[in-house]
Amino acid sequence: METIAAAAPSPGADGEDTIAVVKSAIDQTLRLASSALALLRAELRLARSSAFVLVWLSFALVFLGVGAWLATSAAIAAGIYQLTGNVFYGVGSVALANIAGMLVVLWLMRGCWHDLALPRTRRVLADLRGTDARQGEPRGSTP
Repeated sequence: METIAAAAPSPGADGEDTIAVVKSAIDQTLRLASSALALLRAELRLARSSAFVLVWLSFALVFLGVGAWLATSAAIAAGIYQLTGNVFYGVGSVALANIAGMLVVLWLMRGCWHDLALPRTRRVLADLRGTDARQGEPRGSTP
């Protein structure tokens, strides 16, 4: 993809120069449109892959959540049954490991959620419109 624009011919008295200027403007417009489309395609591919990762991580989150719930229930039952704490410490450590696993999965999911919002495309569109990407208001305006 070429990013350097060709020098537009200076408009002259005859019609050929005007046609060349219009042709050059159309070429640059088409180049801009193809660049914007390429950016959108790349972000949609990233969003699709992040969506698949998000689905698999949600399965892991459900699995770890059920495991933490079962381990916590077993820890409470063992703690009530035995006041010595031997079984309680063992099952409690499993529950804490499952909770730590859930926190790691949630932390990994955060990046995928961000990609699904198409932040780069939003930023480019906001720049084209002259607005802030988050608020949708013109830049420099205060509420």
